[in-house]
Amino acid sequence: GIAGAVSRTATAPMDRLKMLLQIQDCQRGLTIQEGIRKMSAEGTVHAFFKGNGTNVVKIAPETAIKLTLNDALKRVVAPDPDEITPAQRMTAGALAGACAQATIYPFELVRTRLAVCATDTYLGIVDCARKVLAQEGWRAFYRGMVPSMLGILPYAGVDITIFELLKERLLDKYEGTNPPAHMILAAGMCSSSIAQFAAYPLALTRTRLQAQGIGGRPIKYSGMMDVLRKTVQNEGVRGLYKGSLTNLAKVAPAAGISWLVFEQAKTAMAVDLRR
Repeated sequence: GIAGAVSRTATAPMDRLKMLLQIQDCQRGLTIQEGIRKMSAEGTVHAFFKGNGTNVVKIAPETAIKLTLNDALKRVVAPDPDEITPAQRMTAGALAGACAQATIYPFELVRTRLAVCATDTYLGIVDCARKVLAQEGWRAFYRGMVPSMLGILPYAGVDITIFELLKERLLDKYEGTNPPAHMILAAGMCSSSIAQFAAYPLALTRTRLQAQGIGGRPIKYSGMMDVLRKTVQNEGVRGLYKGSLTNLAKVAPAAGISWLVFEQAKTAMAVDLRR
């Protein structure tokens, strides 16, 4: 939890920049430099970290649920850990990721609202949640959840599967002993980078649904498919990947650290690293 909080805080400016880029639904949109200037124009260092408090609050339970449930589900889909297939790994990882995302999803909406709205729109996490509930009802907390769940299935499945395959190669290379920390970190960064590319269009769709209708923005989309159709129509396929480079710079190190901490915790508790 501490490692996740530190890594998310360190990359918080990139996270907010990514969301500002995602919600620009015109052909040109913001450049990275313009996004940085937009945050700077708000006048305080806090502007670069808007929404980070929510991210820190959710990261510990989200990561714990996903990684712990994944280990439990692997024992269900493959009772013999030595015989588990990539498809079984992906199934366990996807289900674990979906359960974790469903549990913390209201925090995702609050984080997005805090990040993309003007500084004076909400006073903080509690004020944002209170206003969303009062003005839009409890269902608003789950706006964009369908693309989010559809996105987390391939993301978590691919991330966990690739990481565990790389980890097995490392364990074979080092003859069953603990691989060096930097190798585990690199494996985590590699797996998360590939996974985020596969799922990114759905993450962008979620952010646009969460952000519409607030801060003077019109309601442009009726649902997930409408976002995808209008984005490709107005911005081309590249529009589905707005902010993806910024996201990659944020996600890869943060995910690598999370994997490293999780594996070291398993080692400390004498858990078989192949399980």
